Amino acid sequence: MSTELEQMDHELHKLQIACAYLFSPIHARDNAFIVSLDRNMIKKAFREKAKLYHPDLHGNETEEMILKRKERFIKIKKSYEYLSQRVHDDRPTDVKQPENKPQKRPVVIAVGGAKGGIGKSLVTANLSVSLSNKGLKTVAVDLDLGGANLHLYLGKTRIKKNINDFFDKKELAISDIMEKTDFGPYLIGGDSGRLGAGNIPFARKLKLLKAIKTIDADCVVIDLGGDTSYNMLDFFLAADQGVVMTTCDPASYLDAYTFIKVALYRKLNRLFGPESDYSGETTGVLKNLIQDMTLPQNGRGVSDMNVFRAKIKQECPSGLGIVNQAISGFFPHIIVNKTNDANAALEPVKRIQQVAKQNLTIDVNHLCNLPFMTDIERSARTLVPWVSTDSNGSFALLLDGLSKTLLSNIIL
Repeated sequence: MSTELEQMDHELHKLQIACAYLFSPIHARDNAFIVSLDRNMIKKAFREKAKLYHPDLHGNETEEMILKRKERFIKIKKSYEYLSQRVHDDRPTDVKQPENKPQKRPVVIAVGGAKGGIGKSLVTANLSVSLSNKGLKTVAVDLDLGGANLHLYLGKTRIKKNINDFFDKKELAISDIMEKTDFGPYLIGGDSGRLGAGNIPFARKLKLLKAIKTIDADCVVIDLGGDTSYNMLDFFLAADQGVVMTTCDPASYLDAYTFIKVALYRKLNRLFGPESDYSGETTGVLKNLIQDMTLPQNGRGVSDMNVFRAKIKQECPSGLGIVNQAISGFFPHIIVNKTNDANAALEPVKRIQQVAKQNLTIDVNHLCNLPFMTDIERSARTLVPWVSTDSNGSFALLLDGLSKTLLSNIIL
């Protein structure tokens, strides 16, 4: 009997260690949480941790830091594999499994930024074509609800159906408003001609977010509007990979940092909302502290996350792990567009990364620089994605590498 108990204790200890690496030490000490684990929870946690620790996403760091991330990622991957196997092995054998496999959820990539005219729609369209060229079923979604024009970048001067048809229940499934383009990806277009199109109610937004994650596709690429409205931030936060666009113009990269900052604030503010992935107990004290720190009555938000954490630790110690996990799971990417000089792009990247690390305590990954090319700009007017015109050119190769990076750590 003692040997059996020792073996059970040993197994529990291994489960706790794996949970500590894949989730957090707080979750590892919660036996109820361990019992409730399922494969979806494990996969999602691995996706989030992979964004933080996979060495391929942190090429700009020192060799020492890359090595530390690699060592951590190896432990995270082993924890993921161990927990996945345990959940699989512990399923009741007398429960009949459905004959059809559950629908695979698409990888959702959001392309956003706090400034218009920096090439978000053009990059979204060409990235969608690039993914489609890899044999991946890709759907481009126009969620710039107040200024929808993604269809033009994919060669369509008009679309038969749009998101409003889904909202108005003229079409019950979001797949019913998808249209095939001539360049590979499918398209879900928007209609900004309706008054208030960009100000959809919260319930409609939740309906849309849930529907997007059920699309039968490998990849969904979302084109966002150039602002920091709650809708744009929530669309950005719902994605598996969030890309923030900027140019070398100081106003543009300051706006890019602002977008990243308010997106993190929004994530914290919605930590206990119905759209959040957090499934733990709602903590009233923590909720009020988050509200006071990120949306204070005087209009001045917290400028340093370390100060914010210290406040949480002092007034609601039990909430510190929740906040830390939310912050650590926020890992935005940036693309510098319309660059004439690679060296010139280093300044905005360096500034965004430094300020984000210092004030927000997060890492911002620099995906790539995209060059300014007259031919690319002209392609927007001819309604033909440049990747389709010059599939082996430098721009196409950059997008190919970009797409590989975005998909490399996603568990499909």
